[in-house]
Amino acid sequence: MAQNLQKKPSKGILKTSRSVDGQDGMPSTSKRAKEQRFDEMNIMETFHPPNKDYGHMKVDEPKTPYSEAVDSDMEPGDELDANILAAKLAASMNKPPKCVDMSDSDEDESEDARQRRLEFEKKRKMHYNEFQALQLARQLMAQEEEEENEDKDQATST
Repeated sequence: MAQNLQKKPSKGILKTSRSVDGQDGMPSTSKRAKEQRFDEMNIMETFHPPNKDYGHMKVDEPKTPYSEAVDSDMEPGDELDANILAAKLAASMNKPPKCVDMSDSDEDESEDARQRRLEFEKKRKMHYNEFQALQLARQLMAQEEEEENEDKDQATST
């Protein structure tokens, strides 16, 4: 085996580089930097064939009828008057918003309907008391832990 290590290979295992060879097969002597060249016509023919439509559809429908002249022809009566607008704003300052305006439906309600509504509101308040329920749950858990600790202390002392 030592004999094989002493021998030199007759031929190298690496391929000779042909990237620096010229077009005639001879190595080029110019010191030009490597550059890439693309055959643009081949790329166009390969990736953009003339008969391929790429899924685009041609829509043969007429345009939506819309007249821009309607928006641009504002009549003088349509313009806002600053004085009238200020007066309307001042008048509405004293009124509460319509969404907050309390209706007089309480007076129109019958006694039975009013009683059912008040009962419903009471039940709803009782149902949505999550904060108090959480506080109560924490207290109960703390009491249970204290009782368990007391039971363990009594069991270890006896």
